[in-house]
Amino acid sequence: MRILYVSDSYYPHINGVYYFVCRVGPLLQGKGHEIAVIAPSERMSSTFKKVDGLDVYGLPSMSVIFYPSVRVPVPFGLKKKIRKIIIDFKPDIIHIQDHFPICKAVVSVNRKLKIPIMGTNHFMPENITVFLRRQYWKKRLEHFLWKGFSKVFNQVRLVTTPTEYGVSLIRPRLKVDTMAISSGIDLVTFNPSGNTQTIRAKYGLPDKPILIYVGRLDPEKHIEEILEAVAIAVKTIDFCFVIVGKGTSKPALQQRVQKLGITENVFFTGFVPDEDLPVIYRASRCFIIASIAELLSLTTLQAMASGLPVIAVHAGALPELVKDGMNGYLYTEGDIPAIVKGIGDIITRDDLYQGMRAKTLELVQRHNIHTIVDTFEKIYRQRSL
Repeated sequence: MRILYVSDSYYPHINGVYYFVCRVGPLLQGKGHEIAVIAPSERMSSTFKKVDGLDVYGLPSMSVIFYPSVRVPVPFGLKKKIRKIIIDFKPDIIHIQDHFPICKAVVSVNRKLKIPIMGTNHFMPENITVFLRRQYWKKRLEHFLWKGFSKVFNQVRLVTTPTEYGVSLIRPRLKVDTMAISSGIDLVTFNPSGNTQTIRAKYGLPDKPILIYVGRLDPEKHIEEILEAVAIAVKTIDFCFVIVGKGTSKPALQQRVQKLGITENVFFTGFVPDEDLPVIYRASRCFIIASIAELLSLTTLQAMASGLPVIAVHAGALPELVKDGMNGYLYTEGDIPAIVKGIGDIITRDDLYQGMRAKTLELVQRHNIHTIVDTFEKIYRQRSL
């Protein structure tokens, strides 16, 4: 089969869409399918290049002033360029990953081409509206964004999303079939076994238990909540909190660390390359996430595959991954004492840690990327008929 993925964000902008396509695409290619991607280019002109072994057609784009890593397509000639790519590639099925300008244009162009088309939703409006303070404007923008979502995704044959929570968000807004399919995790790359001796030295981490967060450092991630708990927990428990990632909130978080007096206990690694990330998970004792707007949380899956118990806020799709008291703890947003207790239990009680470690490795198996690829391959064959 010839499968065309379409997204309004892609490498080098690293997010859930990119990780989904860059893992599923090559595995499908390895099974004999031909894969291509349409996404924004990194300049004001069209590009064509290989990314992760996949053919990527880059459409002319401009960077967003306040968020340079995000790019939007140049509207002039957009549909004409898309039409040529589709006609040249001759896909058996098109799989859009969002409802923004490029995907919207693909759906529009495809009305005449009539190629089978499906979509996956990775979108939650909270990831955009978090920067607005007034609830009135948040609600208005959310309504606008969901309206745009419905308009585009109601024109495809099937819409998938990574979790049942995601399905509950989109099903009331759609007239087409919806289905929950995990984005999957590579259980070979992320696993609990392997040497971790050199990773601490490389990132200057002390020889003590590590509580780890991996992800964007942006307001909706609520990392300040974790820092408040860490400031209390380190008074009685010897551990360090490692924050892996980059984002707009990093300066504010560093200031908060200083104000709380925990600079010796908190480490910002910045971006960690792919070859180091599995190792830094393995070197850790527990993963923590406070984000209330997660449709799946790839980093939580990575942590689980690495054998880490997880402390997570009871919000979004996180309760589908974390079973309270089994492979970690769920806490109510803002409940700092509950976070402190969870940290203390997992770091100090080895019997509890070992039990949660075994359970988290069991639960993550259903997200095996090879199972997910087989599922999508079956859907592509069915929906392309």
